[in-house]
Parts: sequence; structure tokens; C-alpha cells
Amino acid sequence: MIILHGLLGSSRNWTTIGRAMQTDYDVHAVDLRNHGSSPHAESMRWAEMLGDVKAYLAGNDIEQCCLIGHSLGGKVAMRFACEWPELVQKLIIADIAAKAYPPHHDVEFKAMKRIAVGELSNRKEAEELLEPLVPDWAMRQFLLTNLLRDDATGAFKWQINLEGLHVSLPHIRQNALRADDRFDGPTLLIRGGKSDFIVDGDAEAMGEWFPQLTEVTIPGSGHNVHVEDRKAFLEVLRTWL
Repeated sequence: MIILHGLLGSSRNWTTIGRAMQTDYDVHAVDLRNHGSSPHAESMRWAEMLGDVKAYLAGNDIEQCCLIGHSLGGKVAMRFACEWPELVQKLIIADIAAKAYPPHHDVEFKAMKRIAVGELSNRKEAEELLEPLVPDWAMRQFLLTNLLRDDATGAFKWQINLEGLHVSLPHIRQNALRADDRFDGPTLLIRGGKSDFIVDGDAEAMGEWFPQLTEVTIPGSGHNVHVEDRKAFLEVLRTWL
């Protein structure tokens, strides 16, 4: 089982889900480029991110996988399954549709870039500086998962490639799929009932690329379906698998 996180997230966001699924799968939660512990790069083109995932599978002798992708990771997973269907046994897409999106997280990126993280003395200072621009507490905590101390200097730093990701927003908000893409394998779309990332009609439209698509809604959850209602997410996942 390969798990791909969303924009500004990391494999750490999936630790609990990964551990829960270890009874049935060899679970690999992977950091996308410019996120988590993965290397930084100037570009976030689809072909490059697909190549990263394919290289990971090859490097770990994985001939076939159950592929899960959330948000940006879901876009990568959809395109990967269409590009190399022989490597994907089953596809799970978490709260993202195959379509272009309006700009998301631009405010959060600008807020993070305004903080002189090298001058911080503690994490509380960072949260206080973020609060006027990012009033939602949960979002602030999510952003701050990317704030770490440098092992060499002890100073705070953003672990993500903040500038590189911000510049890439116009590209990664586009639909990752092309008109002739197709994945005929079993596909699950998990939708957060309180999320606006998927609307009525999106799943039907995605049938063009994924003819075996099944949509399941988790009513009480927003966009981060694997965190906001972890129990329901695992039940949906296990039942479908």
C-alpha cells in the first residue's frame, strides 16, 4: 500500500492510518518532492512527480500496489494509475476530483513566507504570527507541522520548499488528467461531506477516466477525511478493499 499525502502535508499525517492498515498490507507512506524528508526541486510537473513514485516502487521492488492519494497526492495517484495501470491493483482517491481548482492556500503561503523563522525562539511565536492571517486553529496547526529546528544550527526552518511550492500553485491546481487517460481497475473516491473539494456531479464526470469508480461520502468530515473522522475513513477503506 502506497500512500501519497496532500499539499503542505507529509507522510507523518498518515502515520495512524498506516499503522492501522499494517495488519493487511506492507504500508509505505511517501513524502512527495518538496515535502517532508524528500529532496527539494525547482519544478512540480506531473511527469516529474509520477517519475518519483515510479522510482520509489522500483527501488523497493514493488511490482504492484494499492495506491492511496489525498488532495494533491490524489491527483498524482490518478495520473499514475492511468500512466502505469499494471502497477496499480486498486486506486483510492481521498477528497479530490479530476478537475481544475481555484487557487487554494495562497493566503497560507503568504502568511508562512512573512515569518522570519530563523529568528523564532519557540513555536508559540510562530503560531501567534500566523493567527491574524490564518484564523482557523486547525489550519495553523497543520501548517506548523512543517516547522522544524535545523539539526546543525538549532534555528527554526520550514521543512518544505516554501517558495518552490508557492510558485507551483498555478500548475498543481489544474486537472492532472488528459482526455485519453484511463484506469480500468477498481477505484474508490472518498468524499468529505463537509468539504467543497468535491461537488455533486464530479464522481459521474470522473467515470470517463475511471469506469469502475465507486463514491462513498463521510458525512461528518471536511477535506482531511483521514484525520477528521479517522474511524469512518478506516471503515470505508477496509470495507471496500
